[in-house]
Amino acid sequence: MLILLLAYYLTQSAHSEAGPIPASIDVRDVASCDGQYSQRSLAGIVRSCLWTIFLCTWVAVHPNVHFRAEKQHEHWTEKWLWDPLHEIATYKLPLFLWALLVPEYILSWAVRQYLQAGVISEQVPGWTRTHGHFMIMGGFHLFRLPVDAPSVPLPLESLEPSNFVIPSGRHSRRHEVPVCPLRFEDVPVDVLEIFTPSETELKDRGKSDALTKIIVLVQTLWFVIQCIARGSQRLPLTELEVVTLAYATLNFFIYMFWWDKPRNVECPIRVYKTSTARHEEAGEKAKEWVENWVVRWMQKLFGYTTGGQDYYVNLSEKYSIPMFWSGKIDRDLWSAAGLGPSILGSAFGAIHCIAWWSEFSSRPELVLWRISCLAMITVPFLVAMICAVLMANERTGNKDPWWVYAIFVPCVVLLALSAWLYIASRIATLVIAFTALRSLPPAAFTTVDWTTFIPHI
Repeated sequence: MLILLLAYYLTQSAHSEAGPIPASIDVRDVASCDGQYSQRSLAGIVRSCLWTIFLCTWVAVHPNVHFRAEKQHEHWTEKWLWDPLHEIATYKLPLFLWALLVPEYILSWAVRQYLQAGVISEQVPGWTRTHGHFMIMGGFHLFRLPVDAPSVPLPLESLEPSNFVIPSGRHSRRHEVPVCPLRFEDVPVDVLEIFTPSETELKDRGKSDALTKIIVLVQTLWFVIQCIARGSQRLPLTELEVVTLAYATLNFFIYMFWWDKPRNVECPIRVYKTSTARHEEAGEKAKEWVENWVVRWMQKLFGYTTGGQDYYVNLSEKYSIPMFWSGKIDRDLWSAAGLGPSILGSAFGAIHCIAWWSEFSSRPELVLWRISCLAMITVPFLVAMICAVLMANERTGNKDPWWVYAIFVPCVVLLALSAWLYIASRIATLVIAFTALRSLPPAAFTTVDWTTFIPHI
């Protein structure tokens, strides 16, 4: 958000130095509405684009629960100044930068959570996908009761003893000790049915409702319609509008997969154990990164790119749910969750090619823009190839045939070598999009003649 505000300030400064749009522009050089001279301002273009980008990179992101324990005897400056700034700098701002520089990764994260939420919701009677999302995003957090706090063990249908309890006496919640976020496999279904709120209560915990999401979608849809209308009337789009159009296109898919996920939930539901009860994660143990730093770097790059980093996380050792946690989903779902967003990521880069033949201020900007477009198409396509090979290998049931290595290894190597190029290309297109505003063609200021879309009687 700070980057966008700074860019807007620089654009406004450049516009004020250059002065208003020259009065010498011939009215015949721009489109008109019923023969009248109709123009839009540079400030209006920038304002519309920045607002749409803000909706797609800040408002559209549905973060996991970032748990922070309550502090006792906290000074007001720490509570109202330092803690909010620390939250923005260490959590919300990094999420914003990820959405700004790698939006297709946010889409892949949303797809993984959508698929895993569907799997979880089918295993608990009465649960919906909203409950599944709430479970994945760290909505249940394990707490230990104080030593002297009375409690009642929760009975299970299987009559097996349970370590989970319900407080049965008076005690201060400040003395409860937070342990770790809980996975679905760590909590018996009987216990979840007792602690879980209804779907309406879960949505009430979020900071946005269906109306808010519809307003955001309508705003981004209106921007897309304007771009399509300008293209149909042969009016040029600025490079900033092309970049914004790419964000708005991905935003529809992100909202679709996160529609049922509560947004900005800050307080998880407390699930209790006694002070003496142990907690161990169910299922397979977390994997470990290899010791060789070169192989480990490539392993982490591949894992975080395709969303497989969750297999290396031990939640029982975490104080809060990881930022991009989506659960340890099955490998076939994991590959499918990476294939679709990677293809859309290539489409995201291809949208930037709309400005392939635009009038740039200099030849280097034109060359850099085209190279960036090719990089933003190629790198996500490599990820799509990797996911497709993994899916084919799982479907055939063979144990890593030769053709898997023939495709998989070169793609991983190319991805490792070109990952930095993708980030550089994203930054380059954002910078050029704003610097190109200093010398726009006269037709870029022409508004759309909407009367041409209205049928005449």
